[in-house]
Amino acid sequence: MSTKDHVLQFLEEKKGEAVSGNEIAAALGLSRAAVWKAVHALETEGYPISAASKRGYSLSPCSDILSKASISPHLAPDCSLRHLHIYKELPSTNTTAKIMASEHAPHGTVVIAEHQTAGKGRLGRTFYSPDAQGIYLSVILRLNESTDLSMLVTSAAAVAVCRAIQTVTGIEAQIKWVNDVYIEEKKVCGILTEASMNFENGQLDYLVLGIGINVAEKTFPPDLHDVATALGSHCTSHIDRSRLIGTLLNELDCVISTLSSRSFLEEYRKRSFLLGTRINVITASETLPATALSIDDNGHLIVRMDTGELRTLSSGEVSIRKQ
Repeated sequence: MSTKDHVLQFLEEKKGEAVSGNEIAAALGLSRAAVWKAVHALETEGYPISAASKRGYSLSPCSDILSKASISPHLAPDCSLRHLHIYKELPSTNTTAKIMASEHAPHGTVVIAEHQTAGKGRLGRTFYSPDAQGIYLSVILRLNESTDLSMLVTSAAAVAVCRAIQTVTGIEAQIKWVNDVYIEEKKVCGILTEASMNFENGQLDYLVLGIGINVAEKTFPPDLHDVATALGSHCTSHIDRSRLIGTLLNELDCVISTLSSRSFLEEYRKRSFLLGTRINVITASETLPATALSIDDNGHLIVRMDTGELRTLSSGEVSIRKQ
């Protein structure tokens, strides 16, 4: 790491506390001049650092610029999802992660952007990704699991997102099958999983798991105003995005380890707000009325069509029927 990065890491660990230039210099083996130069460079990059004579430097507890130094302290020592790559702007974290995966980036590589210009959603949609207002990340997963089990990753990720949100904010989020997280009937998070197969042996090569969480954005474009929400609209205290990312990666690492037991599905079902409700099953050619009954051990949605027919949905789209 550079001198600037070492100083930032030290200030992140002491976030909200005043530490003298002498203390920083002694801890890092630097000169006072090198510390001053590093702090000045961080201030130029937008870090809110206050400096007062006889008190020293203090990184504001509300500092919200994402960095390895801000996220790493929140990762569990045994978390395997810790190879962090952070960018100011990308077209799409999933696209970048897929390129990195094709170039043999290891399991646990995490691509994070402050802003996406072409964030990817399901079914070719875009994901609204304003600068520094959310969490936009993609994780490369190389799993020693069967293809069928690997397809449960999206469901497992939804549980991890809900747990992380509840831990950091106290908000109890719910899941809309198959890949959306909701708060008070509005979408706060979308999940997109893309897979690459090895056609020589028919095995899964890697998965790229993309997660987008609306954190601070309270004003959405007109087409999203009635269907989207942000954590900040339901929480009065400051939401530390770095802590939320670290907590999410810890939860994701944990829940992925339970894929074979499928134990996370119990929580997935409890958090699912579709079960027992009247829904529309949306296909490429038609929209059909049904009732959502249950979620099976493969993460599929069991529905009863209005004709009485039982169907198992492995993918696709459903919407709640308005009364």
